[in-house]
Amino acid sequence: MRVCFFYPKMRKSEDTMSSLDSCNELWNKFKNEYRPILGSGIFFTTYVEPSSLVYFDDDTVVVYCENSLAEKFFTKRYEGVSSVFTELLGHECALNFTTDKKEAENFAAAFRTAEKTPVAAADVSTVKDTKFETNLISKYTLANFVVGDNCRQAYSIACQVTENPGTTYNPVFIYGNSGLGKTHLLHAIGNELIAKNPAMKVLYVTTESFTTEYITCIQSNRMDSFRAKYRNVDALLIDDIQFIANKSGTQEEFFNTFNELYSHEKQIVIASDCRIAEINALADRLKTRFENGFTTSITAPDYEVRYAIMLEKSKTLDIDVSREIIDSLAQSELNNVREIEGILNQFKLIVARGEKITQDSARDALRHLNIAEVHEINLDLILDVVSRYFDVTISDILSKNRQKKVVVARHVSMYFCREVLGYSYQKIADEFGGLNHTSVLDGCKNVKNQYHTDQDVKAYVDELKKMIE
Repeated sequence: MRVCFFYPKMRKSEDTMSSLDSCNELWNKFKNEYRPILGSGIFFTTYVEPSSLVYFDDDTVVVYCENSLAEKFFTKRYEGVSSVFTELLGHECALNFTTDKKEAENFAAAFRTAEKTPVAAADVSTVKDTKFETNLISKYTLANFVVGDNCRQAYSIACQVTENPGTTYNPVFIYGNSGLGKTHLLHAIGNELIAKNPAMKVLYVTTESFTTEYITCIQSNRMDSFRAKYRNVDALLIDDIQFIANKSGTQEEFFNTFNELYSHEKQIVIASDCRIAEINALADRLKTRFENGFTTSITAPDYEVRYAIMLEKSKTLDIDVSREIIDSLAQSELNNVREIEGILNQFKLIVARGEKITQDSARDALRHLNIAEVHEINLDLILDVVSRYFDVTISDILSKNRQKKVVVARHVSMYFCREVLGYSYQKIADEFGGLNHTSVLDGCKNVKNQYHTDQDVKAYVDELKKMIE
């Protein structure tokens, strides 16, 4: 399963929990909204129509895709699909796309066994009509934004913005790769501004939503209401500005909106997946205005930040994850907050099924996201990898067994101890059951010589090295 995650809004609602009927209803609504946005009948018929929504709750939407091509289709259009579900549900959620029928069934089974906490909430059939003044997600605050060296400056500027909106830092341009916490920071700024001054008009919007609304208002001759909405706010927080590329009409409208707000000292905060200079076909006058403000970046989190984020979010989601598992995950190649959210969402489903979160669960979660697990390279690892590759036992490798494949596995294991671990010949001899120094030397040299003369040996040595490292 390939999983793509957006920051979810936590809402407990029995009415918005999935059932077969409500899943079908929501999926039909999605198709009706998405078809004109997609614009291609062939794509819709080929990829969207055969797919189905198999699960949704307050945090997650799961779409079953008929094949990997459909999965790639949805993944490439993640932002557009996400914006439609956000509009339909009234809040943002994590999107999951899977081609695995059993996996899809597990999501449904997890729902059926999960506890539901009913509260007053809008029904799926009417939720689209609910109006949201700010579009802010209240759970994202400055207090629960994990600060590290990767985002310290961005966080500091965000705090300054909430102290003196529209003056000291205006506009602010925050850039960094997808999933690093830019959206969290935008919502946190908005929530803090309202906390300090409840009368403030604060509006969060994605560039895609801004563009869609702009086009709709042109077609329906409602530009006056569009401009009244966007030009009469105290703070505009606009996300994913890179999607304004090559949209001359949208750029023109945003330029005028920007000028109106800026001239009245209204706060503008912009987030982008790339630098200002990297936004294609961005009008020079917009580029100049962005560059005249304050630019800061958020980079990938290091081990300490990954650990802190995972600890914080597991507490927020009320998921019991051991420190050992958090440590092993933090040492893996998780590159952003969304991947961490993806891991925890999978843990949430494991808990909902009444199962425990183990190291195997963590490895499976990493495998789902195609993330490499960082492991310690030692003798045990080498013996494990080599024994499985040559289909022999570790005890055979450490014994005096003279079977050809056992001898080859033994020599290769000793070679890696020498080349990868840097063991002395004597240490290798001691580790391999008290072999004599000469036997170890000959075995290592034999593998090394064949590596340069025999293509088959070179191939399996290279493959094993990749497996070990």
